[in-house]
Amino acid sequence: MPDPDETRRLSRHRTARPRAFTRRVFVAGSAAGIVAAGVARSQDTAAADATDVLAADTVPADPSAGALLPGAGGGRLVVAGTADTPSGKWATLLAPLLARTLIRPAFSLETTTGWDGVTGANLFDAQQQGTNAPAALMAPGTTMLTSMTGDMRVHYDYQRWMPVFIACQPTVTVGRVALHRSLGSILGNQQTKVAVLGPAGPELPTLLAFDLLGLRPLPISGYGTPEAAMAALRAGNVNAIQLPLDAAFAGRIAGLRNDGFVPLFVNTTTPLRGEAVQDLPDFMSVLRQERPKAALAPLAATWHAVAAAASVKTALLLPLLTTPASVARWRHAAETCAASPTVRQEAADNRDMLISGAECMSFYMALMPDVNVILGLRRWLALNLPRWRDGANPGKP
Repeated sequence: MPDPDETRRLSRHRTARPRAFTRRVFVAGSAAGIVAAGVARSQDTAAADATDVLAADTVPADPSAGALLPGAGGGRLVVAGTADTPSGKWATLLAPLLARTLIRPAFSLETTTGWDGVTGANLFDAQQQGTNAPAALMAPGTTMLTSMTGDMRVHYDYQRWMPVFIACQPTVTVGRVALHRSLGSILGNQQTKVAVLGPAGPELPTLLAFDLLGLRPLPISGYGTPEAAMAALRAGNVNAIQLPLDAAFAGRIAGLRNDGFVPLFVNTTTPLRGEAVQDLPDFMSVLRQERPKAALAPLAATWHAVAAAASVKTALLLPLLTTPASVARWRHAAETCAASPTVRQEAADNRDMLISGAECMSFYMALMPDVNVILGLRRWLALNLPRWRDGANPGKP
């Protein structure tokens, strides 16, 4: 018979006992699973990062940086004026800088005719209805001023545009005029002749200023350049002129001082610094001193809007339907361009004051007064234009 002890030993080796599922076994298995998952996730992340790096080399960081308008257009910039006007010169300087900052193809500039920018503004507004609408408009302040006066040529609404860049340059009224009304001037019914391009042209702030001072302005048309106006002043054909506060102002005013003419006031409410305008008051300070009650009249509010519009040398404007994201990108691009050395040097050479980004809207609000102010300006022009026409041609029946 087989030995019982031997049989019992062989039986233990043939029968496999199941391994007990202990806590140690569970923890070890879980840890191994977590490590394996982490390795797989790291591999996926590395692959995704590699894909992003390859994509970044071929695709811009912001694919919508060049999407200026909802339509397919946006590659043109309309200039309300010729290439040699301030708007044309600023557009030529800013267009490549803006395209580089916006990460988009270069703009094509579309210049127009007309000294006041009305033709270009009408074109810009009319083309907004097309599929290839222009991206922006570069226009002078006379574009807004002409609309304020109710000119029949205007077919646009400048209050619907959004500015992102403005170059300002105030004007100075110069002449030989006593700003304080004397009894003799009142009884003598004297008029103050002002050299202007047109009765409703860029010299409108000076005409309104003299009217608020009670000096009965009479515009003498046909003087479109500072040199022509200075010649008329020296010849005695006019009593006052309006000069831009540009780089040539210091030399011009020095020569006029030698002939007995002095700067009377600046057509702005912003304090200015510099040797050329040292101790030169702004018009509202003069008005409050000479005629305090007139400073509170509705016509004074009209002067504020007109003076602000006349001081705009050029403005970069976006159409109404520009998306908020595009407006934000344009504002950032305009601020970047305004801070560039090239643009700052150009502004310093011409004595232009630059306003960019979100600050443009606060300044532009001064060009959008209450409708009563606009109607007051048009009533004032309707009342004075016939009188000015008769005064300029006294012998005409």
